[in-house]
Amino acid sequence: MTGRKEQIDREERGKLTGRRGQIMGRKATNEIKDEPGEPMTARSKMGEAVVSELEVKGIENLTPTEKKHLLLQLSRDKVKDSSAGPWEIVDVFRENWRTIKATLAQPVEIDVRDVGRDALFRVSLDVTQLERELETQELK
Repeated sequence: MTGRKEQIDREERGKLTGRRGQIMGRKATNEIKDEPGEPMTARSKMGEAVVSELEVKGIENLTPTEKKHLLLQLSRDKVKDSSAGPWEIVDVFRENWRTIKATLAQPVEIDVRDVGRDALFRVSLDVTQLERELETQELK
């Protein structure tokens, strides 16, 4: 009976244990909510901040992948400073494709104005070829 109980306990702990069996806690992940007809939202890893695309003026000019990356970054920024937002996209720069660690990626830089803090900053991200292909398939 003890063997079965230990197996159940291990299954219940599942992802909560580290390499040596220590209790680690649940792994926090970023969360994107993108439902048809609803504005896209991003929740920070620990859920302390949520940013909606409605808070970002000019976001409609970005691709879905770029929106996702930008919203995740803004949600992380909002955790650090709760006075952050709303935002306005000032400019978007898309560079030529290049290879990064054997993956084809397109560097994208987005200049954003934080209206709440009256600050201007740049968000840099790399969109992979696979993300662009999936994005294209979703739009069809």
